[in-house]
Amino acid sequence: MEQKILDFLNKERVCSLTTLLLDGSPHAAAMHFSHLGQPLEIYFSTENTSRKCQGLLSGQEVKASVVLGFTEEEFKTMQLEGVIKIVSDKADLEKIKPDYYLKNPHSKKYENEPETVFLKFTPTWWRYSDYKTSPMTIISSLD
Repeated sequence: MEQKILDFLNKERVCSLTTLLLDGSPHAAAMHFSHLGQPLEIYFSTENTSRKCQGLLSGQEVKASVVLGFTEEEFKTMQLEGVIKIVSDKADLEKIKPDYYLKNPHSKKYENEPETVFLKFTPTWWRYSDYKTSPMTIISSLD
């Protein structure tokens, strides 16, 4: 993945996460996130009682999408489609937490709450767009 995309992921802290509910309808939420590089994985911390977790409590992967980049001043965005699941493996959690809490220190206060869970989003497709370059920059996982 190109360095400009990794820089963008490192700079951004908030995204929109859309998951599917049990009835198949989409549910979107603004979320703080962190990521790990190769292969790209995006992580979220939330409560297992939240609507976004309803379809994940069975332990199955669910289709999801993520959108980063919200300012017209910067005019960069990244769209991702993939699958999401609750992270249950203790070793995986220990790998995720340091980077997540470094990027989102306000979340640390919920670390020991029994409802707190981490979600792992694995993209199957992504596209980065920079609308301020001429010509416009578009980099995709299909490139």
